[in-house]
Amino acid sequence: MALSSEHLDAYMVTWKLEREFGGMTTVCTQRAGLFAQRYGRAFVVTFNRAPDQPQIVDELVGKGKLSPDVQVLNLYLDLAQRGLAPQEPVAVKKFDPAITDLVLGETVAYPGAPERPFSQHFTDGQAAGTGQTRFLRKDGSTFLIDTKGFDPQGKKRRCLEVLDTEGAVIARFNTAPALYRYWLSSLADHENSLVVVDSKYTAALLDKWKTTKVPKLYAFHSIHVAKGEPLETGQLSKPHAPIIQARQQWDGFVFLTAAQRDAYVRRFGDAERCFVIPNPLKSGTLPGPPPQRRSTHLIAAGSLTANKNVAASIKVVAELVRRGHHPVLHVVGQGAQRGKLEALCQELGVADQVLFHGYSDRLPEFFAGCTAQLFTSANEGQALVLLEAQQQGCIPVSYDINFGPADSIRDGVNGFLVEPGDLQAMADRVEQLITDGQLAAKMSEHCRQFAREYAANDVIARWLETRNKAAALKAHSTREDMPDFSARITSLEFLKDDGLALGVSVREPLPRQAEIELVILDRDTKAQLQSIASSARQDGLLVFSLSAQMLQAAAREGSPSDVYLRCQLGGSVELKRLGVKNSRTLPYFTSHNNLSFKPQTGQQKK
Repeated sequence: MALSSEHLDAYMVTWKLEREFGGMTTVCTQRAGLFAQRYGRAFVVTFNRAPDQPQIVDELVGKGKLSPDVQVLNLYLDLAQRGLAPQEPVAVKKFDPAITDLVLGETVAYPGAPERPFSQHFTDGQAAGTGQTRFLRKDGSTFLIDTKGFDPQGKKRRCLEVLDTEGAVIARFNTAPALYRYWLSSLADHENSLVVVDSKYTAALLDKWKTTKVPKLYAFHSIHVAKGEPLETGQLSKPHAPIIQARQQWDGFVFLTAAQRDAYVRRFGDAERCFVIPNPLKSGTLPGPPPQRRSTHLIAAGSLTANKNVAASIKVVAELVRRGHHPVLHVVGQGAQRGKLEALCQELGVADQVLFHGYSDRLPEFFAGCTAQLFTSANEGQALVLLEAQQQGCIPVSYDINFGPADSIRDGVNGFLVEPGDLQAMADRVEQLITDGQLAAKMSEHCRQFAREYAANDVIARWLETRNKAAALKAHSTREDMPDFSARITSLEFLKDDGLALGVSVREPLPRQAEIELVILDRDTKAQLQSIASSARQDGLLVFSLSAQMLQAAAREGSPSDVYLRCQLGGSVELKRLGVKNSRTLPYFTSHNNLSFKPQTGQQKK
């Protein structure tokens, strides 16, 4: 059912809301603020044990980091204050440990009221590994009992029981995610509702959440493969893997850029349920007059993690110093890498040129005072920080990585793009900006203009359209599950016309209606060069015939091509890279077309 244009309950789902947070939570709260501005209210939903959340919310509103019209709903505080709709009937208790000697351990109090416990954790002195946590309302009554222990077979078990104000059990769950899903349904599963899950951790807990009216959408904030892995066949990033593996349980995936969506669709299909909505950009109006911009001042903003690769920015500064310049790099952000980065500054002799500011809520002012932003991340979904810099006229000089920078930067117009890892090229571009005031002023104005045009996009309208499309697909779903399978080459026959007949074995039977093709892709561009249907198919064995003309077209000079098996079932697509089973030796052809053998790469000599 399509949403009403006059009323909408928008729920942005994450794990927790803290006093200081990074880019993903920033997007979550800013998006909620835009919905609140449009519809009068919006919600951020959290699941962590947070008795101090009301105080955190007040502080965030006071700092302008959260709209006062955004309501933050927390599982535990909502159970304490509003309660929960009773199960009908209450689930059977499958786990009942014999707790004999409970000993009170940690007690967490409500903020400002040490006499009012929020939670009390007990351990069993007679049974190691068995414990219980009780959660209490401010009046001292218990609203949730969380018990962990072992069943008679020695398997770890858990039981969560929700109690009403009279102490009666009104709902029971055997896992925490089951409680999360039940509570979330009571909040959000209605017609005029939008649910966007932002947190990877939370999404992995909600894959089994079955909604009846509201489509379940997950927002990808970063690339779906691990660092350095190829997009089509590479290992999935650890936090994204469980979400993608359970993709049939989701009604829609939302990507930040078209390139990111296309990379996902090429590998997994389901194009109609994959959408593109960029991040919202908060107004960049400064509270006072902008600071004076200094030509030699640079900035690297973001969390100090290995992925953000701030070390590369520091090395660029060291190169500029070697060239005789006097740059100052402002590092704004905090994280586990700070100690290593400070040590690197000492090692390179630029400790006086690099200023570590830690976390700051004055990032727009830093951007306004710096000429260039150094962006050296290993990978991104969409780097909102680039747009925030451009909004203040700060010119980004960025690695040209997947996926965000090229969507925000027109090279040489409103920023510079350089090859990842090319520190000399990045230093060259920064040097241009700090020595050519006219060029810097021109590009700075182009940055502001681009950011103004971007901010004018109606992101909320795009979310509304996406929600309605996902709801329609949900109501008329014809999705079919693609079974998990593997494939390998079992035979290779040379044909009379210089073509090849390739035998492929597929483990795990695929439905007869599954469309199976051999595809050859250009290794660099991933463009499809050839697509070949099987000439024979029996049980798990497929045969593909490749003519000499096909092979010649696929083997383009100067660019290797790779062979995959592509299986499509309904809207789902799987690409499997084809190879042979493990062997002690591998055949290959020499430059004179003679057959030889060599040990498998990595095999140890005995």
